[in-house]
Amino acid sequence: MMYKKIVILDSVIIYPEHRDRLNKIAEEVVEYNTCETEQEVLDRVRGADCIVSCWINIPNKVIDENPQLKTIAFWTHAFEHRINSDYALKHHIYVPSIPDYGTDSVAELVFIGLLQLNKKLSDNSQSTNNTRTLEEEIMTNVSDNVRKFNKNWQANLTGSWVHEYIKSGHLKITSPDEFLEETLKGLTIGLLVNNDLRENLLKIASKGFQMNPIYSLGDLPHSLDIAYRPIDNLLRESHIIIYDSQTISEDLKDKINQGKYISTVDVANVKIAGQSIFKKRLGIIGLGRIGSRVAQIASEGFDMRVAYYSRKRNFDLEKRYNLEFKPLDDLLSDSDIVTFHLPHVGAEGFVTSKMIDMIPKGTVVVNVSVGSIFEDQDYLLNRFQEDDLRGYLDVYKTLPPRMKLRDRKDYLVATYRLGWRTKSTIGLKTHKLITRLEEGLNK
Repeated sequence: MMYKKIVILDSVIIYPEHRDRLNKIAEEVVEYNTCETEQEVLDRVRGADCIVSCWINIPNKVIDENPQLKTIAFWTHAFEHRINSDYALKHHIYVPSIPDYGTDSVAELVFIGLLQLNKKLSDNSQSTNNTRTLEEEIMTNVSDNVRKFNKNWQANLTGSWVHEYIKSGHLKITSPDEFLEETLKGLTIGLLVNNDLRENLLKIASKGFQMNPIYSLGDLPHSLDIAYRPIDNLLRESHIIIYDSQTISEDLKDKINQGKYISTVDVANVKIAGQSIFKKRLGIIGLGRIGSRVAQIASEGFDMRVAYYSRKRNFDLEKRYNLEFKPLDDLLSDSDIVTFHLPHVGAEGFVTSKMIDMIPKGTVVVNVSVGSIFEDQDYLLNRFQEDDLRGYLDVYKTLPPRMKLRDRKDYLVATYRLGWRTKSTIGLKTHKLITRLEEGLNK
């Protein structure tokens, strides 16, 4: 069973592997980068029995004029504002979306942003908990290379917004090779460093980010978290190499320098600066898929004391990660770091100015979920000052307020929609879309 005609209305990213699947379920696939008017939408979908959209609205008239429609699918998780889904269902049209595709890449970004932010902060405390570790500095370098964090931060401050280029149809991506960014989870990290450092890196890389560490040039007690490889195998298998140029041969250094790795970090050249995020009090608002993954990374990777507020308590996760459920007011007023993980629909304006006032000076505020959760975005931004809040933002109500972000760059790290943009996240997203299309054929 096949669709006669699939019409893709905007810049859905389709890799060659996706196109092979599409061609098996459709006699014809027609693609557009974007649509400017409702009439353009009506003209382009005429005769289609399947429509795919991400940012383009689907008016009721599309359904009225196309009784053959079987499926209207959305290459996104938040689609309720794009279509009257009840009207579509009354006409027996399947309306799927993709609720889960970026859990790992978004959750990781919380800690990548925190590592970058804390690198900027001077450490005036003698507390052991506040001293930045070598392992954190190494992972700051690794994650910057893997996610191109600083490159995206600078692009945001200059108004070079890849997300908007794709959304507006000005940038067409057809291959994973066109993305520079990758998700940390699952990457193989080769460790050519001393045993003490290897053990400590495992906590962040393996237990926290769920990377795949391997080692060579030494001996470690047996562990489920790491495996030995002969050196040539390690060099072939690794995406990332951590090494110490003071302890390895010149020949091995040459092999590393000639390799095509996502990231290489020479421990001998790493300079420690800033504050640690280990053992901080993390307050999570919203314990859904992403909030739960944040709790796991915080607890298992950075020994954080994690509290949360959510509409429903999760007793299983409380036990697994030693989480504490707190009332919202207490969480806002008694955390070193507050991170928001609220849904795109139903939480608009949830965070009021009064709630922002509850957050004490010195607190770090993170939002990588959705910009519309703040009742007054400017009110929040105005608190990022020298003697007030610090923070990391990846989402905004509309386009990033570039000038305000630039004015606050010493206190606020700010990327734009970096959470969803990795090779694997986008690849998974489109595979999930095609699976939904296949389901529509059988409805």
